[in-house]
Amino acid sequence: MITLRPVVLAGTDGLRAHPLSTAECPQKFLSFLGMDSSFQDTLERVSDPEFLLPLIVTTPALKDIVQDQCDDIAYEYEEILLLDETAGEAMAALVAAEWAMARKETYPLLVIPSDHFVADQGAFMRAVTDACLTAEKGYMVSFGVVADRLSSEHSYLEVGARLDTRYSGHHVPSIHQRPSREVVEQTLQHGPYVWNAGLLCACPDPLIAELKRQHGALSGRVNLSLEEGVLVKSEKRCVVSLLTTWADLTTWPGIWKALTLIET
Repeated sequence: MITLRPVVLAGTDGLRAHPLSTAECPQKFLSFLGMDSSFQDTLERVSDPEFLLPLIVTTPALKDIVQDQCDDIAYEYEEILLLDETAGEAMAALVAAEWAMARKETYPLLVIPSDHFVADQGAFMRAVTDACLTAEKGYMVSFGVVADRLSSEHSYLEVGARLDTRYSGHHVPSIHQRPSREVVEQTLQHGPYVWNAGLLCACPDPLIAELKRQHGALSGRVNLSLEEGVLVKSEKRCVVSLLTTWADLTTWPGIWKALTLIET
């Protein structure tokens, strides 16, 4: 059985879904998809026996709502880590990795946004298992989902050679970051590509080394995403397949997609 430490990202994410989302209450804390918010759904998604208690990374301004939402579903977490709202996902990953290293933990970290919709928990766990096996070999592992429409809102990962016949990790020769529609049409004609779902799996020591190699102290570089801060310049980047319906709930198309699936 695999063992890993979830790192749940619960900071601000901009206002792309305004007016549903506000700085005081991002949409991840609203229950418009059902009884629970997407933040609570994410906590429950990482509650299988393979997962250690999660770290939750948020901002001082959102700490109380994070605590209230955990209390609402009687959810037990390991610790809440507070970062400035300008810190970004890459800094959150670094702080979590340093937290783990200080406690001599070598388990892979699963850095996971809390504003996604994932339809099938079984498919999610199969992808997580593949990601763990790949991360333990020192890779920076992203999660790829089938691009079900032409979109300039998502980044496209090129699916290269398979790393090992025993699991679905593949090299990522190139990344096209939120290309225009014309570029998307051209890109998809020249090889297999998937959307980057925005999760990252990596072991603490290799992740720290990768971030410091690329950015030094990182403290002067704010608001770097996991993709920009880790994957784009990494020589150890790869992707595993998340073979289920997925939606980004920070965008209106993603919200409508999730609502349509839930209603049907």
